Amino acid sequence: MITFWSRFNQSHRDLVIATFTIASVFFVSAKLDLSEKFVEWALLHESLQLDELPLVLFSAAVVAIWFSRRRMREVVAEATRRVEAEHASKESQRMFKTLFDQGLCGNFVADLQGNILICNQAFSSMCGRSEATLNLSNALGKNWDDLCNKLKVVEKVDIPELSVKRPDGAPWIVMARLTCTLDSPVAEQKNIHGFFTDITEQHLAERELALLFKENQSLARHAMQVQEEERRNIAREIHDEMGQYLTAIRLDIASLPKDADNTIAEHAKRINSHVEHIQQGVRGLIHRLRPTALDAHGLIEAVDQLVNEWKKQHPGITCSLVLEKSCQNLPEKISIVAYRIVQESLTNIARHAQAHSVDVKIMRTRGILSDTLSIEIRDDGIGFKPHSPRAGFGLSGMRERVEAEGGVFYIHSNGTGVLISASIPLTTASQAIQENK
Repeated sequence: MITFWSRFNQSHRDLVIATFTIASVFFVSAKLDLSEKFVEWALLHESLQLDELPLVLFSAAVVAIWFSRRRMREVVAEATRRVEAEHASKESQRMFKTLFDQGLCGNFVADLQGNILICNQAFSSMCGRSEATLNLSNALGKNWDDLCNKLKVVEKVDIPELSVKRPDGAPWIVMARLTCTLDSPVAEQKNIHGFFTDITEQHLAERELALLFKENQSLARHAMQVQEEERRNIAREIHDEMGQYLTAIRLDIASLPKDADNTIAEHAKRINSHVEHIQQGVRGLIHRLRPTALDAHGLIEAVDQLVNEWKKQHPGITCSLVLEKSCQNLPEKISIVAYRIVQESLTNIARHAQAHSVDVKIMRTRGILSDTLSIEIRDDGIGFKPHSPRAGFGLSGMRERVEAEGGVFYIHSNGTGVLISASIPLTTASQAIQENK
């Protein structure tokens, strides 16, 4: 019997129970004559109108059936809405799971102890497919505790560059964002939601480029030092060798007899003129290679001579010069840098600026920790765009010279002129104390 009953589903069982109940009531009523007895009893109480009670009960049954049918329709509609909402929720979960799993960022959820609770494929690939053994507390060390403490105060923490220890020991540099959420209100369990962007290759490439840039800077500075030393040696050799021979030629010409014929005298005069012209060219060449005034008298005298000669060569340009006497006796390397900046600036102005006036200033600023040599060259020419590509290397060379001495180089142009300025530290506080002693 139990086996036979179990074959019916719930609706069939309910139908059987309802049929059995109605049949049982009918047979009991027929057997005991309940209706006749009720009628007899109702006649005894005619004033109460009890004989109308079956009609009332029948009406109540009809109303109950109507309400049950209406409620059934509402239940069916509610069930339909819940099914649709469940399908929409599953679709939303599917989309978010796709975003979580297929994202380029490494997404993960970890507890406060650093254990990875869940992560996507990108994060798994980043950590070498060893997320099960990865513990962020061990991988980040003290940084993990600091980040957890920050997340107690702020909503999220962004880290532009974070070094993480991978379980396999490979380098791992990430750009990260961490947020803290209350995932389980009952247990008050806070979890860390993290987003890692792998920048390991970019970081290594930038570090390699930085090393190459540093090596190139060192090479350029060494080349400039070698160039200055070579210029000094060439200038000295030209002065010692060619200068002496030219002087000897002029002395030989001067020693010719006064009573020589006109032809010899004319040739001697012409040779003397040629030799004098060559000597002037040699002096100019020596001055361009290595100004003798820079070694003999210092920076101020050398710049003054440079500007005066430049003014003679370009009489159409007004040039004002402000030189502070305290800048006279400076270290040789700094003096050369300052001189070359002024020399290169004046050369560029003469070639490209189309200027009418130039201002040159060299001053010494005394500070608490160090003294600074300030150089400014300003013109009112046509200007240029500082970041536009240029064919020459004059400005780059000036920048390299200044930065090689720990200084700051600045150039500004707004289309109506150019300002070139440089600040070079001269002495530190300890050196100043030693000088005072």
